[in-house]
Amino acid sequence: MKIANFKSIILFLPLLILYILIALLVIDNGLGGDQARYLRYAKNLLNGTYAIDGALFLWNGPGYPLILAPFVFLNASIIFLKGLNIIFLFFGILFFHKTCLAFFNKIQALLCSYILGLYYPNLLFSLKYILTEGFAFFLACGFLFYFTTALKKGKRKHIILASVFLVLLLLTKVIFAYVTFGIIAISLFMFAFKKLRLQAKRVLIIFVFANVLSLPYLFYTYSLTSKFPYYSNAGGQCIYWLSTPFENEQGEWVLASDKYFKTKPQYKNHNEFLNTIKTLKPVEKDASLKEKALTQIKENPKKFFKNYISNISRLFLDIPNSYTNQSIGFIFYAVPNSFIFVFLCLSVFFSFLSFKKLPVGIILFSTFSLIYLFGSSLLCAYPRMLYPILPFLFLWIFYCILQFRTTPLFSSKS
Repeated sequence: MKIANFKSIILFLPLLILYILIALLVIDNGLGGDQARYLRYAKNLLNGTYAIDGALFLWNGPGYPLILAPFVFLNASIIFLKGLNIIFLFFGILFFHKTCLAFFNKIQALLCSYILGLYYPNLLFSLKYILTEGFAFFLACGFLFYFTTALKKGKRKHIILASVFLVLLLLTKVIFAYVTFGIIAISLFMFAFKKLRLQAKRVLIIFVFANVLSLPYLFYTYSLTSKFPYYSNAGGQCIYWLSTPFENEQGEWVLASDKYFKTKPQYKNHNEFLNTIKTLKPVEKDASLKEKALTQIKENPKKFFKNYISNISRLFLDIPNSYTNQSIGFIFYAVPNSFIFVFLCLSVFFSFLSFKKLPVGIILFSTFSLIYLFGSSLLCAYPRMLYPILPFLFLWIFYCILQFRTTPLFSSKS
């Protein structure tokens, strides 16, 4: 099945035009925030290495830098590199539409795809920056399509392509590596049911093969850290800040660099401990932060739970934040994400009541989504963390909405 045939391009041409117009308005030559880091990783790959000296060591997986590297080699401009996100988002929607056609009629699939394609927080963010969200969105949509097709048809090419998209996704957003472990465990459980064994076998092959494809990176990180599997040294900082025991702090991540950190209210509460690990190497520092976090969680479980709830709120609404007067800007996320959160909760409820009637694909997509959301809620949660999982969430939510219209959940026969 061709993804980008003439008919599909015409169907979504308005979205492509919109993406180009938004890009023209928001793209500039700036490299603020994390953007320069990805270019450093890409340049390192061109030089036959990957890790960065210092705190950023293995902060991200190599998925996105692998895509950037050829263009960096060709001295592509910053604007061109940002413009790649137009392609990522547009072709992601084409993949998503093809997936929707496996579950819905043509009108429903078109409507669902346009709703996802017009989710403006993703558009305005992904089109503006050299960051992973646009590429991860494309990979998620591609994986969703080939995974659905592989479950249905079981052809080798679909299984291989699903694994390739998945390994690129987990190397781009390493949290997906842990999601794959969860799905592998579930697929093994599925073997207990005779009618699910064929699909369980396909799921297991796809997810195991994706992890096999990630081994070169894991062997590389092992050579640097003597730990296996080791994906990133960013986890310690995330869980450390989330576990903060101080009453006026909400658990969001704080950049603890020398000059910037001294201006933050959190400095007085955390500087003493952070100074004790300042001279440690990145892997040792990561381990120390995790150890300290576990101690703080054990000693202050109620405070950690409050921070955790705040983290879930930040994932959808970008609030609350410590020592900050909340600006009205959170409404930018609150409008669409409130709907997503409500319909997500309703979908969980509907799926629980109709579990036996759900297609295996929908069960796996929903499980994939929930594992990802749970993992994200334990890290530095921002609304942009939602963007890569949106295709899974939207397909699950749309399916539940459309089925709810025709399913008598509370009939006398149920």
